[in-house]
Amino acid sequence: MSTTEEAVELTMRTCLDLAGELRERGVPVGPEQTTALWSALHQLDVLRLRDLYWAGRVVLVGDRRHFAAYDAAFRRSVLGESDDGATIEVPHPVAVPVVDREEQSAGTPGTRAADQLEDEADDARLTPSDVRVLKAKSFAAMDAVEQRRAALLVRRLDAELPRRRGRRRVPAARGRHLDTRGILRSALRTDGEPLRLARRRHPWRERPITLVVDVSGSMAPYALAVLRFAHALRHAGHRVEVFTIGLEANRITDEMARPAVDAALARISASVRDWDGGTRLGSSFATLVERYGGHRALRGAVVVVCSDGLDRDDPELLGDAMRAVHRIAHRVLWLNPLKGDPRFRPLQRGMAAALPSVDVLMAGHNLLALEQLCLALATARQPRPTPTTGRTP
Repeated sequence: MSTTEEAVELTMRTCLDLAGELRERGVPVGPEQTTALWSALHQLDVLRLRDLYWAGRVVLVGDRRHFAAYDAAFRRSVLGESDDGATIEVPHPVAVPVVDREEQSAGTPGTRAADQLEDEADDARLTPSDVRVLKAKSFAAMDAVEQRRAALLVRRLDAELPRRRGRRRVPAARGRHLDTRGILRSALRTDGEPLRLARRRHPWRERPITLVVDVSGSMAPYALAVLRFAHALRHAGHRVEVFTIGLEANRITDEMARPAVDAALARISASVRDWDGGTRLGSSFATLVERYGGHRALRGAVVVVCSDGLDRDDPELLGDAMRAVHRIAHRVLWLNPLKGDPRFRPLQRGMAAALPSVDVLMAGHNLLALEQLCLALATARQPRPTPTTGRTP
């Protein structure tokens, strides 16, 4: 039996034993309450003894006169102690196995996407000065603890994306266009006399955002941060497409559907064959344009590329592909972690070939750079400059 199956069996047995012990003591507990307790326990990332005590008391006990009976039942069924009738003293938290949210079977109750408890504890200990220092630190220079804290801050990032007029009209209180069908439908209730002129209008819709992330060896720490940012955008309700580039282009939008970001990253690393490999930006972008040139992933979207521009392909191939992307996309932004160095100059062959087709060139090496990206996305609704004057040095 696997660890997950053992955790499921242990949690189920605990719920049944506690409910049965309560019924023996005269406390009315139905199967619905037992199922509700089972579901409540699976809303927690890590189940602790204190959480089990309070979840059972809230779900299974409906009368305060039964609190003493619940304490005794909990002591006997969960702690295995003798029944002495004394009120239980809730112990310090002790880890109890619980099924992993991402490995649940089809019959396991649904779960919510929540922050890890240790992340919340780290965040509670962060002072404003700590946050300021962490935001300015490069992702490549962070240790494991700092990466976990930075991941929590990345989850809180959100962006206001540009909007465009939708093609299909929708009913509205006011608008330029008459809703002929709506007028005729309402007139049937008034003997054919239209008493109100229904209107329709073109709604404003958010433009999709596409993130193209370089997962070569030199981009590993920065790529993880940008993928976490993409996951946060997707689960904030935005229309997000995500691709990885390296030796080839891979669409990983479906893997981003996982509610837990760590599980999503694990699936991505398993499905992307060129993770931490070489770099062929030209052929990767050429494949991207060939396969998705007519897709909403590129056409009319805000495209954000995260790469250091180091490329083994012919720079003319990358230049041609980027010109095609720039022609069909709404706006192209490029995050280059090397730009965080004041001495940076876009002299790499790949970066120099792509730069004429880039609207905004930004740094992408720390949290401050991602915050600046959010601001750039919010201002992307402004008219796009021409390729010759729109470059940012």
